[in-house]
Amino acid sequence: MKKEVILAIVIGFGVGLMATFGIFNAQKSLNEAGKIQTPQASEEENKPTAGPIATQTLALSAPADQSIIKEGKVAVSGTTTPQSWVIIMGEKGEKVLQADLKGNFETEMLLVSGENEIEVQAISEIGEKISKIVTVVFSTVEI
Repeated sequence: MKKEVILAIVIGFGVGLMATFGIFNAQKSLNEAGKIQTPQASEEENKPTAGPIATQTLALSAPADQSIIKEGKVAVSGTTTPQSWVIIMGEKGEKVLQADLKGNFETEMLLVSGENEIEVQAISEIGEKISKIVTVVFSTVEI
């Protein structure tokens, strides 16, 4: 009987040490989490710099937002700053093309049945970005 009592005391002591260690580490982590500091912007970083003026444009001529399409593909066209890269992302993939010297671009995108969100991004030669999102619905049901 004495062996069983000693074994119970040793096991209880071990469990108590593990619980104490866990509580100690949890409190230590919480205290360190409160000390995290985010970097603050200096006044020099907030001053406007003399550089190129933002001139990136993007106008979509097709498809119209919230339009209903009866075919499995749609023409995406529009104008942007000349020689800009145009990225078109849809439900069935994406395409990358470059606008011509007048800023025009055009391609076709495949559609999934139902609602399709098409995002068009234009990136100028100096890295300016602009994007637009249109939603089209592909349905073969007669209305």
